[in-house]
Amino acid sequence: MVKTPDGEGPRRERLRARTLEEIKECGFALVDDGGVSAVTIAALGKAMGMTPPSLYRYHASRDAVVDALVAAAYTDLGLVVEKAAVGGSPEKRLDRLVREYRRWALEHPRRYAMLFGDRAPGTPDPADGVVAFNRGMQALLAVLSEMTDSVGGNDPLDSELQRWSEAIDVPAGVTPRALRLGVQLWYRMHGLVSLEIAGAFANMGLDAEHLLTSEIRETVAAADAD
Repeated sequence: MVKTPDGEGPRRERLRARTLEEIKECGFALVDDGGVSAVTIAALGKAMGMTPPSLYRYHASRDAVVDALVAAAYTDLGLVVEKAAVGGSPEKRLDRLVREYRRWALEHPRRYAMLFGDRAPGTPDPADGVVAFNRGMQALLAVLSEMTDSVGGNDPLDSELQRWSEAIDVPAGVTPRALRLGVQLWYRMHGLVSLEIAGAFANMGLDAEHLLTSEIRETVAAADAD
């Protein structure tokens, strides 16, 4: 039996980790330049000076590469939102959280499109990416819960929101109103930044930041309403 020299295993793991990080960086460069469709094994190999068979030692397929990029982008966005939700009054944290979400999307428009539109319809998100993004959603819901009472309606949406919150491990105590406001705010934020990236508001002569400020104010007012 051939023994692995002491330290050889950890060294291999470090080299593998560095190569995976380089693949991620090159993959994001391809996304940023040409969208997710630009990510191919051939393009990655050319960027890294590696042959396709060598790349397949790290990712089994092109889809596996994209999954890794999606998971990393979700993680990055989720962390940005989590960090923004720390410190200050709930209203200040909500304002900061929403603006940081928009900033990330505008700084990485093609990564944002990769997450929410550019992949084939029905393509499942990688589980670790979903978990990372949900941490950001949990932070949003926790802030809104501090701003709302526990009143909930009997409408079918409330039951659906409750089931969804349990599925993503939202902490107990988040109010029904916070769940509703959180989802409403998220789809409005998503719609706003998607239209802003597409240039729709510029064509209309509207400042997207003013629109975002209006959405934040309306959410705060709704949270304060009896």
